[in-house]
Amino acid sequence: MSKKLLPLFISFILLFCSSTSVLAASSPQDTIAENKAKFNELNSKILEINKEVSKLNQDIKKLETDISNNDLDIATTEEEIKTREVELNKLNEELKKSQEIADKRLRALYKNSYSKSTLALLLTSNGFSDLLSRLEATQKISEVDRDLLQDLQDSKDELSKSMDKLNTQKKELEELKKSNLVNLTELNTKKDSLEVLVSQFNEEKAAAASAIAENEEKLIAHSVSVIKSNSSSDGDLKTAVSTLKSLVGQLNTKSVREKAEKYISIGNEKIASRSVAKTSSKNTSLDRGSSSYKATYRMTATAYSGGGLTAMGIKVVRDPNGLSTIAVDPRVIPLGTKVYIPGYGYAIAADTGGAIKGHKIDLYLNTVEECYRWGIRPVTLHVVAYPGEW
Repeated sequence: MSKKLLPLFISFILLFCSSTSVLAASSPQDTIAENKAKFNELNSKILEINKEVSKLNQDIKKLETDISNNDLDIATTEEEIKTREVELNKLNEELKKSQEIADKRLRALYKNSYSKSTLALLLTSNGFSDLLSRLEATQKISEVDRDLLQDLQDSKDELSKSMDKLNTQKKELEELKKSNLVNLTELNTKKDSLEVLVSQFNEEKAAAASAIAENEEKLIAHSVSVIKSNSSSDGDLKTAVSTLKSLVGQLNTKSVREKAEKYISIGNEKIASRSVAKTSSKNTSLDRGSSSYKATYRMTATAYSGGGLTAMGIKVVRDPNGLSTIAVDPRVIPLGTKVYIPGYGYAIAADTGGAIKGHKIDLYLNTVEECYRWGIRPVTLHVVAYPGEW
């Protein structure tokens, strides 16, 4: 693996190793607040992992492009080598034939001219000038042959140089192939590592979704049971439907949200099918005039904003006409408790905070400006229903 990408993979693996503890199976004694810390840490790890995966995908894509280009270069070079080898073979044949022809012509020249005695040349010549012409012609033919042979030798030298270059090119091609195979092996190793990490990521994501879904199922369980029961009063049915309507916008899990919507519809059908004259909203859980509270506390209230998930894994919400989100100390107000705060409205005690201890609460508002306007003020908190009672 290249030195450049090694730190990337090390950090990638460390991120997953450190996130393993986040998804360790929770013991029955784990509180919802502890689960929030795990969820938040998991979300942070997922973001970091996605960044690393994105970088890794870019590196893989670049390496795949490089390998593809190298393969094209190799194929082109091999074709050039084949073409040049054919040309070199042809040139060798031509050189061989030319050498044979030159040798034969030179032997014939010497045999026909120089094998005769000087006396024979004198006797067959038409005169002294003819003799000189014959001797000069023989010498010129010999010089032409020597020049031709020298040209052939020069061609051989060029051929040798060309062969040397060709061998060097073959060697470079072999080195290129070797390097290409190393890069390909690294690529496959990185892909294998990525597939393992992606698999772990999906398992962690599924575990987180399961935990959130479990909390959300608990939130709607009581209202669903009320709607399913044939012995529920009209007031209980209306309360259950109203509660589910308030919760729908806060649910993250699609299946739980669809279940809540399903029982809202069932509850409305049950209410409509009963011929009961009492339709006053005083019977609903959102009746601000009710005095039948489980408990009442004097609290110091601050405010926060910014969105995100609560300790219970549901979305933070500010809904003056429904159920908003507040952060509490679970030792005082159990998470999942439904409360009413005059001047703020109905809310779910669904979140926690490091500074929220004892009789302190933190109210969720939509904007920072609203939080500033709220400031810090004393409030009365009425417990409408504890977890599992609404």
